[in-house]
Amino acid sequence: MSESIVFLMGSPSATSRSTFIARTVAAEAERAGLRPSFWSLNDFDPSDVLFGRGTAPGIAPFIDATKKAAGIVLATPVYKAVYTGALKAIVDLIPPDNLAGKPALGIATAKQAVHATTVDQAYRALFVFFQARAQETLFLRDDEVQLGPAAGVLSIEAEQRLRNASRALVQAISDTARAAL
Repeated sequence: MSESIVFLMGSPSATSRSTFIARTVAAEAERAGLRPSFWSLNDFDPSDVLFGRGTAPGIAPFIDATKKAAGIVLATPVYKAVYTGALKAIVDLIPPDNLAGKPALGIATAKQAVHATTVDQAYRALFVFFQARAQETLFLRDDEVQLGPAAGVLSIEAEQRLRNASRALVQAISDTARAAL
């Protein structure tokens, strides 16, 4: 597989738990031959995002990446019970048909497990809108992800859920590619 997969980070911090989880999923996908492409709010002129300028020169490479990608991963800390507004603002720039039929994984981290259901429903609704193939949301509590100065450590249960989600995403992308032949 030499296809690309877009990772969109909802946290403005490069060292957030959700970014760490997304990068770990990306490493798994890379081992399977996929090429990850990472994007976050920091990659765009904030005014282009805020005012929805989907045709702005700084937005065009991202839109093109989503169109060409074999799949997409959205990763976010939970803010106000769901994904960040920054993530939503960037996702709003993606043309509706760019994700049609593509496997899509939502990743979320939060202090409380009670947010898992809400964020899962929000991701599913978003992926239905795009006609993407929603994978099971990967939700991790903050206490399952310990970040250190050089690396992060997951609880045994969280690591297993991450591996399962990564494998399912890679398999879904492989199945989609095989069906297109």
